[in-house]
Amino acid sequence: MDAAALRLALSMVRFPEGLGWAVTEATSDPDALFPEERVAVSRAIPARVAEFAGGRTAARAAMAQLGLPPCAIPARPDRTPHWPKGVVGSISHAGPLCIAVVGRSADWRMIGVDLEPDHPLPRDLVPEIATPDELALLAPLPEALAATRIFSAKEAAYKAQYPLTEALFGFEAMAANLQIGRMNMAKNVGLGHGAILPMWQLLVANHVISLCLSAKTG
Repeated sequence: MDAAALRLALSMVRFPEGLGWAVTEATSDPDALFPEERVAVSRAIPARVAEFAGGRTAARAAMAQLGLPPCAIPARPDRTPHWPKGVVGSISHAGPLCIAVVGRSADWRMIGVDLEPDHPLPRDLVPEIATPDELALLAPLPEALAATRIFSAKEAAYKAQYPLTEALFGFEAMAANLQIGRMNMAKNVGLGHGAILPMWQLLVANHVISLCLSAKTG
């Protein structure tokens, strides 16, 4: 799977208004990064540098869809993207593929994206990702494949809430119900027990793309 094939598949999807998205491949092009961005990967192995550069390239392409100019997106001390003022977004990587989704902070409260190959997880990892109740909601999908989709959704939800809360927690703090497009906080962390994070999951080109999107209201 290459970036062009995934872009083509996503071009058939109608994204919510006010979002920019882009898919790129990891790149070793030294000009792909701004000087402020190179600091984050100055000691990283080449594969990590290429992944980081591909993600930033995707982010700038997504911003361009909203009419925003190219600019540096440095990494914060916690390694999350430091988006320019007025922008909220998320970046994900899966092997050589990178995806970014962005919006204006005036329109969007939270954005989180995760990209995964749609392959079953190793069976010994399944209990660490999902509860029997979460898996049952996706029956008759095999549990190892259902766990991949739940993993992706929880990654997207975690990434969406983190800029607001800076809360660190494990997958057991969230309860996924992908049948109705929802993630609930099951513990009193982050956004708080009972908080609802809207989920949108796409299955395209043998990949899972999970989006946690919360628009501003009023």
